[in-house]
Amino acid sequence: MFTEEQALFLTNMVIEGKNIFISGGTSTGKTTLLKALCEKIPKDERVIVLEDSGELRIENLPNIVSMECRKATSNSISDITMSDLIKASLRMRPDRLIIGEIRDGEALINMINGLNTGHSGMCTGHSNSAESMVRRMEAMYL
Repeated sequence: MFTEEQALFLTNMVIEGKNIFISGGTSTGKTTLLKALCEKIPKDERVIVLEDSGELRIENLPNIVSMECRKATSNSISDITMSDLIKASLRMRPDRLIIGEIRDGEALINMINGLNTGHSGMCTGHSNSAESMVRRMEAMYL
């Protein structure tokens, strides 16, 4: 999928703790790429994985916490949204956040706030190009 040079570049970005946002259309390999990049995370990091539904199943990291969103139930248990998970994860002292997908403005704002306070992270989002992903994020932010 990548040249050796591109793979080395991405590997170095992960090791250095750079924030990475993967965008693409449906079934283009966003989650597959995210999972492959997670294999390069240093083993001594505390990693929090946040997803709508568990797809990543990262098994190579010893200090990992995985959380999933939840829809409200008939017995009055409320929703747990991606935004709720992001806010809760920041209290767990992560070295790195892995966010399965950003779909709404509140989650986007909480993600940006988290990644601007010393946490590194990787995330995915649906879009047909990098430019349209930025426009979509601007619209969600507003």
